[in-house]
Amino acid sequence: MTENREETASRDIAATRHGVVVGVDGSDHARAALHTGARLAASAGVPLTAVFAYPISHYAVQAASYGQPVVDEAGIRDEGETMLRQALAEAGADRADARGMVKRGPAPQALAELSSNASAIVVGTRGRGGFTGMLLGSTSASLPSRSHCPVIIVPPDADGTRDFSAGAVLAVGVDESGHSRAAAEEAARWAQALHLPVRLISALAPVSPDVEAWVSLEEQRRSAREQLTRTVEEHAAAVRAAFPDVTVETEVRDGAAAAVMVDETRSAPLTVVGTRGHGGFTGMLLGSTSLAIMHHAEGPLMIVPQS
Repeated sequence: MTENREETASRDIAATRHGVVVGVDGSDHARAALHTGARLAASAGVPLTAVFAYPISHYAVQAASYGQPVVDEAGIRDEGETMLRQALAEAGADRADARGMVKRGPAPQALAELSSNASAIVVGTRGRGGFTGMLLGSTSASLPSRSHCPVIIVPPDADGTRDFSAGAVLAVGVDESGHSRAAAEEAARWAQALHLPVRLISALAPVSPDVEAWVSLEEQRRSAREQLTRTVEEHAAAVRAAFPDVTVETEVRDGAAAAVMVDETRSAPLTVVGTRGHGGFTGMLLGSTSLAIMHHAEGPLMIVPQS
């Protein structure tokens, strides 16, 4: 029998070997990420993998190959394993499918490598040690683009109490871009696993008057809203066709894209965006818009790479 897309999509999340992967380094930011990741993994029924990464210089690696170690890697790994055990216990992740993993190398590289067989990568906004500056500079831009799965960024005051259960709604920022379509589909995939509805949201920024147009500014605004509404409904129709068991809501909201999605992070258990877009969500991970969302989000933010 031919499998439908819904069945395949559901199994994609559950079948990954590492499940939900969380970067852990002992910081408060990483602690918040682990609590959220543990709740998400438990609610979706997928494994949980907590990862501690430690970078080693090229010189240290070369020295060790000649039998002259300059870094006590065994000690570092032991400390990392102890940290992971304590962190998992604190997060209440005492399930058989929850484990810790110590990896040599820079944190972004370690996480990107694991992402090829993960359901999602979860990180805090900042960290220390291997995860220092996780959302600053090139590292923050590189992880979503290098990851093979969605990246979830958790602000430090998100203590993992977001409700991934019935009654909650996953919020998704959409526009006309391919990245937006990928985000809507990924959100529906998680909504299916979590038994939650999704709300597709598009932002209608203030319409600048076209002085050469033969219609009034009010008519221009009405036309822009109608076009945006059609776009959102097209996304919704595609999601409903692929995931018939998922309830899909739509909304066109007035305001700038960053402000609209930051507002959603205050209540949604998970807010989902694509790596880039156009229209209301242009440059979702570039420049001021991305910084506003990442640094002002009050709840977990999932960034979906375009496959």
